[in-house]
Amino acid sequence: MLKAQTLTVHIARPIAEVYEFLVNPANLGRWTFARDGRHEPAAGLLVWSFAGPEGRVLLHFTRPNPFFVLDYKLSQNDLITHAGYARLIPAGDGTVLTHTAVQQPEVSNAQFASEAEWVMADLLVLKTLMEAK
Repeated sequence: MLKAQTLTVHIARPIAEVYEFLVNPANLGRWTFARDGRHEPAAGLLVWSFAGPEGRVLLHFTRPNPFFVLDYKLSQNDLITHAGYARLIPAGDGTVLTHTAVQQPEVSNAQFASEAEWVMADLLVLKTLMEAK
């Protein structure tokens, strides 16, 4: 069985505002390492790419939806390297963001732990950015 890890961040902004920001892939460079992202229409409507350490990485997004689901997958050379399952949950005037990652078969335990640290750092940048509005 593959490992899974869930990270949680509380954001002091309304859920609709957080979702509107996150559902737009063009905002990725503002809070993640995906600084040079671009749409890849040949790969699909909801596919973006960015430069990774070993070449272009494709980022496959879930369609916008009324449930505040923000699932995605990263792939490189037709191999899924990361699967993320994100949810926004209303919490009064704020939002709880949960992110669950499932370790892929080709990913070592050390790499999976490192990815979790990177994701948490990105989520904290997102929190800071959203709360500064």
